[in-house]
Amino acid sequence: MDIGKFLEEVAHVPGVPGYEAAVGARIAEWFRPVADEIFTDALENLYARVGEKGPKVLVCAHQDEIGLVVTKIEDDGCLRVFKNGGVDPRILPGMEVAVQARSGPIYGVVGAKPPHLLTEKEREKAISIQDVYIDTGYPVEQVRNLVRVGDMAVLLANPQTLAGNCMAGKTMDNRASVASMLVAAEWMKSRGTPAEAYFVATSQEEIGSKGAAAAAYRLQPDLAIVVDVTHAECPGAGKWEVFPLDRVAVVHGPNIHPKLEKLALDVAQENGVATSREITSGVTWTDAENTQISRGGVPTLLLSIPVRYMHTTVELLKLDVVRETGRLIALLIERLACEWEGFRWY
Repeated sequence: MDIGKFLEEVAHVPGVPGYEAAVGARIAEWFRPVADEIFTDALENLYARVGEKGPKVLVCAHQDEIGLVVTKIEDDGCLRVFKNGGVDPRILPGMEVAVQARSGPIYGVVGAKPPHLLTEKEREKAISIQDVYIDTGYPVEQVRNLVRVGDMAVLLANPQTLAGNCMAGKTMDNRASVASMLVAAEWMKSRGTPAEAYFVATSQEEIGSKGAAAAAYRLQPDLAIVVDVTHAECPGAGKWEVFPLDRVAVVHGPNIHPKLEKLALDVAQENGVATSREITSGVTWTDAENTQISRGGVPTLLLSIPVRYMHTTVELLKLDVVRETGRLIALLIERLACEWEGFRWY
């Protein structure tokens, strides 16, 4: 698959937590040529099944993106907002947005009090979400006819192809991981891997991994492989906080099943997939938390794609790493399928 084309296409489709139907429908079109079955559930998770015999594997990556919600319409027509997901208020001033109104998108920009008008005390403070607003240009009467309190807003930005096979843009967290699932699905389909794999683009991860909890409960998988992004090396970051941009990060910690982790590292080494190890001392703040504790427990692995500038509109990654992540997923499932008869977790 053309990973860059996929990311350019899906980056433009809105899908804030709780409102993922449109982006799920677009992702479904990419899965349709390789999936044996495609369906959704009440939480707008998108499922694409590849194969029907062997171990039942849940592979998931969230499709939702951070965004804003309208909380108040000011007397001048400007819209006060709050976060839907982990939005950093520092990035918002000057941002272009689209309010998802009943009649269609209403375009605007994020404004704040100009620095020239700030008091000395105000200049010393970090900007907060209460300091910003959306300006659509419409007069207040028209705004109130078009926009309701509770309408969602998405950030707008065009993806940029950069040197070194890098791409930067919005929603790389986590639609890049969805792209890696597509790579894995294509690989499995072409090789006839004897496994029943459900590739799930999950909903509402940014507000607590609600979709992954529902998907794992529904499917009752034998194991789960979760894909998300992590922080890539960049100037000023601490040594243990970030990971090489050009390697798949295999996560280690109590959220991760040790046998799956070892298998992933062995398969990566045998097949030339460059990896690093991401150490977590507790929760991972990903879908892996909820897949692990579904029903009686699900052995779970977490793979991370390193991304710079997370939760901005210029999230930067290497397209090669997205592809290698998908290849590792497929090869790991293939190994598990071949060893499944008599396989033991401990």
